Formats: sequence, C-alpha cells, structure tokens
Amino acid sequence: MIADDDRAILALLSYSFESDAFKVSLVTDGHQALDLALTRPFDIILLDMMMPGLSGLDVTRALRQHGNYTPIIILTAREDDDLKITGINSGVDDYLDKTTPRREIIARANALIRRHQIYQKVTPTTKATDNFDFGELKIDLKTKSASILTEKIPLSKREFDLLVFLAKHRDQIVSREAILTEFWGETKDYETRVVDVTVSNLRKKLHNRFIKTKRGFGYQFIEKETAE
Repeated sequence: MIADDDRAILALLSYSFESDAFKVSLVTDGHQALDLALTRPFDIILLDMMMPGLSGLDVTRALRQHGNYTPIIILTAREDDDLKITGINSGVDDYLDKTTPRREIIARANALIRRHQIYQKVTPTTKATDNFDFGELKIDLKTKSASILTEKIPLSKREFDLLVFLAKHRDQIVSREAILTEFWGETKDYETRVVDVTVSNLRKKLHNRFIKTKRGFGYQFIEKETAE
C-alpha cells in the first residue's frame, strides 16, 4: 500500500512497484490508509509523512497499537533528524526522502519484507527457544512480550526485537554499528544516535537493568547486574 496526497508521486511509485511484480493499493489520505491497513494484509506500507486527516506517524502509531507490525516506510520532503528518530521510536521501519531513487526505495522495501518474513517464521520443534528466562526478566517469543516480576513491559516492536537481539548475544559486547546494520540496514541515512536513543528508551523500561553500556564499544546484555 502506498499513501500520499500527491497523485504524481502515487503514479510514479505505483508504476515502479508494479514493474517489480508488486500488486499495489493506493490511497490519498491518512484515514484511508489506516482503514485499509486494518482490513487487508500487506507486505509493505509506504506512508507520506504529511497527509490530510492523519500523518504518516499517526497511522504508524495506530497500526502498532492494533498489533499490526507490517513493515512501514515513511516518505518525507523534510530532512529532520529529530523527526526521524521520533518516527523510528513510533514503530517506523525506514525513513526515506522523496528524492530517493525509486530503485532504492524498492530495494529497501524488499529488504524489510525479507527481514519481516524471517522474523515471523515459527519452528514448532524449537520449544526451548520460545522464551528466555533470566530470573526476574522473562521474554516470550510467541506472544512477543516481556515482563519483570510478572509486570508486563510496554515495548514497541523495535524495542522488543532489540531486546531479543541483545538477549541472544548475551554477555557479548554488541557494537552500535552492528545494531544499526541489523535493524536499519547499512545506510548513511541513519547515525548511531538513533541506536543510542532506542537503547536508552529500552533501558528505561527495563528499570536501567540488564543492558550495560560499554563506552566506546557498544552494549552488553547481562542477566543480573545493574546497568551503568
């Protein structure tokens, strides 16, 4: 699905995606985008940042609140790092300028779809990996939830995925660059500050425990020690 109130952009993007074998649905405002995304399954959603009715961020937040984790790319004419970080923390998967070549937009979309499909795969023979139990902290991969002392932690999809990623690499120091590549791809559009903000938000929700900052190196997931 592509949502944009600029019909010229809709036509160009639609042609490009259809040429790459996508079936495309087009809408021109935020309310239409939200209604369609909640009633029909999509592999990827592209949202204009500024649309009539609801902005791209408004639509993203609403979809995530409804448990819809379809990959979302925000398209914008604004070059604003703070706005970009706000979008990422709201559940946006990628953030592209409207001047980005269409071939790159499609490549980013395909990469997000592949990553989402891999994450969604469930292997019935791996019950032992259905959850992580770190004493007070428990992570359930089936329900995509985490809790501390039975208190559920309100995590966004990005925060949950990052927590699982760090837990899988527990006791290892994971660099900011590794996290950036894993979740945002190798791109100059994002800086490691995006990683720092996301990790900071996650640590606050974990009561500043379990994730330790290794200054100059990255982050380390630990089971019991209080994080620095």
